[in-house]
Amino acid sequence: MNPIALSFADGTVFFVGLVLVLACELMMMRFRKRIAQTVLSLIVFLGIFFVALSATPLPGWMYLVWGLSVSIGFVLFRRDSASKRKKTFAVAAILLTTLSLCAVEVPYHIPPELSLPEKTTIYVIGDSISAGVGLNQQCWPTVLNETSPYHVVNLAQAGATVNNAIDQAKQITVSNSLVIVEFGGNDMLGGTDASLFRSRLETLLSALRKDNHQVLILELPLFPFQNSYGGAQRSLAWKYQSALLPKRYFTRVLGMHKGTIDGLHLSQEGHGEMAGIIAAVIKQK
Repeated sequence: MNPIALSFADGTVFFVGLVLVLACELMMMRFRKRIAQTVLSLIVFLGIFFVALSATPLPGWMYLVWGLSVSIGFVLFRRDSASKRKKTFAVAAILLTTLSLCAVEVPYHIPPELSLPEKTTIYVIGDSISAGVGLNQQCWPTVLNETSPYHVVNLAQAGATVNNAIDQAKQITVSNSLVIVEFGGNDMLGGTDASLFRSRLETLLSALRKDNHQVLILELPLFPFQNSYGGAQRSLAWKYQSALLPKRYFTRVLGMHKGTIDGLHLSQEGHGEMAGIIAAVIKQK
């Protein structure tokens, strides 16, 4: 997959955009020549563009407050008539709102740690990313089963959506298990309404938690303006005390050399890498 597209999908561009906007707006206070102001203004707009297209699922009100502070600062820094006090206030506002966005987003890039007893059964429910598409492939749940001290049962099915996840979950027979939820790609590509996706995901997580399962959700790499899908995963993970594997790990597999067979579905190397990522998250009690 294209490295530029991956940088949008894994959230890297979000931080790049914030840095560009912050740095260039501050530089506009010092460099007053018309050419410099024009160049810096263009970079500011580029940074805003990066932030918007990164589809980072933060609350809308946070984006609104940040956007207002950036807009006010942009106007003030271009005006020689603006007072030093107003400009100082604008700098403080931009710094505060930018740091707030970073502070809220950074924890979602840190992998969770799950402690499991040695004999815990792990169930994987998901789509072709977990089920595979090659007849001779060892999918990552199979690799994990062979390389970890846990019994891993793969219930994933190619082409499945979050609606199918509930049927897959009904096949779980051992309580107090770890259930890895890898869904959403087909919903996003197939145009499932984000509110319906959220409703179905909540039904799934509610049922799993009632059966005392630990849950690990693989966060979706998102297309531009698909924030709602990621927002549903994050808010429901918090509501149902489920762990969330940051999307940058899934994206890393998609971007590795020979990690996929078609830019999306994992190759054998990709399945091995994914199994290693999941194994690193699980700590044996």
